[in-house]
Amino acid sequence: MTFVEPVAAASKSRVERYISNLDDPQRKAESEELLALFARVTDLPAMIWGTHKVGYGRYAYTLDGGRSSEFMIAGFEPAKKHMIVYLSPDFEDFTAPLEILGKHEKGKSCIFIKALKDVNLGALEELVRLGMASTEKNFTTSES
Repeated sequence: MTFVEPVAAASKSRVERYISNLDDPQRKAESEELLALFARVTDLPAMIWGTHKVGYGRYAYTLDGGRSSEFMIAGFEPAKKHMIVYLSPDFEDFTAPLEILGKHEKGKSCIFIKALKDVNLGALEELVRLGMASTEKNFTTSES
């Protein structure tokens, strides 16, 4: 008679493996915190975009020159200097949560945060929520 051991746990997803392999303990902890925040807000599965970005959903857009592309609706990247949080292209219109967010710098459609402990997570959650709604309203979106 052959005995087969049951699988103790499902294998980790690509996103979980990526985060568990981060060298910087601060970025690893912040990434785990952002995974929980984005899971609450987006209700979408996390995916790896490129090699370093964790994204949720996708939207299609066309550049001024006519070239079409896709990008994540929302997401984050644990970079060396900053945690980069990707929001909607019009995130600067969301002035109320930006005013109370805390220490951050603005990018084109993202914000740069040196340490997650320096920001108001409720305001960040609201920015992600508003950004998702705006992107879903203004672009063609999909879950994966």
